[in-house]
Amino acid sequence: MILTLTTVLASVIAQSTLVPAPPQTRPIIIEHATIHTAVAGATTISDGYLIIDAGTIVALGSGEARGATGEPPPADAVRIDARGMHVTPGFISAATTLGLVETLQVRATDDRAEFGDFHPEASAWLAVNPDSNLLPVARMGGVLMAIVFPQGGSLSGEASLIRLDGWTTDELAVVPDAGTVLRWPATEPAPRWFTSKSADEQEKQRRTTLRAFDDFFDAAQAYVRARTADPSLPLDLRFDRLRDVLDGSRPLFIEAASSGQIESAVLWAIARAMKPIIVGGDGAPAVADLLRTHKVPVIVQGVLRLPRFDHDDYDSAYTLPARLASKGITVAIATGDEPSNDRNLVHHAAMAAAFGLPRDEAIAAITRVPAQLAGVDARYGTIAVGRSGTLLLLDGDPLEVTTNVQRAWIDGRTIELRSHQTELKAKYDQKYAPPTAPKREVPAPAPLPAPPPAPR
Repeated sequence: MILTLTTVLASVIAQSTLVPAPPQTRPIIIEHATIHTAVAGATTISDGYLIIDAGTIVALGSGEARGATGEPPPADAVRIDARGMHVTPGFISAATTLGLVETLQVRATDDRAEFGDFHPEASAWLAVNPDSNLLPVARMGGVLMAIVFPQGGSLSGEASLIRLDGWTTDELAVVPDAGTVLRWPATEPAPRWFTSKSADEQEKQRRTTLRAFDDFFDAAQAYVRARTADPSLPLDLRFDRLRDVLDGSRPLFIEAASSGQIESAVLWAIARAMKPIIVGGDGAPAVADLLRTHKVPVIVQGVLRLPRFDHDDYDSAYTLPARLASKGITVAIATGDEPSNDRNLVHHAAMAAAFGLPRDEAIAAITRVPAQLAGVDARYGTIAVGRSGTLLLLDGDPLEVTTNVQRAWIDGRTIELRSHQTELKAKYDQKYAPPTAPKREVPAPAPLPAPPPAPR
């Protein structure tokens, strides 16, 4: 009975009551703002303006707002005076399970993993809950898009790029098949206090896993060759979904942390002519030459965390993005946390900037670079004419913890910045609000009558 009630309550809580934004109907002019375009090599625009029309940025510059060819801006436009404010592209949370799980203790709200070890046909966007209460929470922190990763097994499935607003999964999905997620086995034995298996047993298990990888991908390549030669052969959805990964058209997201994992994973993928992207990357600086030579990007999973090992410097996680960027490696930043904490994505970028990553690169690590990894950088992740009007208006520097998102747009649609947390705050603000009128004086109670005399 208690479990049933818990499941029902969790399902109710998981349903956001916010209505998705309607399409843009009038041009929007943001003027007199500091604009961080996130375009590689571009400088920040002071006293800048931009015009969004039909979901697309149609004009951008500094000074007084004007059209793309210098004409006066549209007379029917919504004008926003953004003096003292900043504009950035919408943040993109990478390697997240946002929308796949709502309440970790309730299995009915957890769609992160499929059964089995190899399920490349599992696509994350199909399992995302468009009514998840965590989507509005993430938007409050500036996250407007996400690269959602499936989990479970060794070959977890297809990652999907979604926008955080829409009625259905079809409306959320931007790139349903942004890449395939592979979990690489450990290459160094874990200490005995951590596992009951000996070093020899762990090595045997690693070799078994790698042999299974080779067998599965060999079979997938054979299937693709055979079906290309004879399209009438039966369809195997598992292998067919790997077709673009095998020829390097789509990336292979490889979850790997240590330098040994990263080195062996990259060499294995390169030998098969695939396009690897490392997710994790703690040991990446030790194999930076390999990553740079083969142009392998790294998604750093979390900056606001403790060092991986006792012998690491206290700031090893804080400096990791800067150390990788200084070696010529393309870096994206993820939270590496539960999806309820995706709202803190910009704080991870801010910490990386505080510990050596140039500020423009820190913003790019949560905007332009994730868009590149998902293959949509021609449309999202930067502010330029012809790009999507997926933007944030903030009341201060994007990398300051005191800054808040004031307005947000996804493809030109004005996004409502509310969540169940802001609703609760508004509720209890009412409870503890000071009275609006002076208190009414209450008259003193009348004195009690004297007791009757005691009997003699």
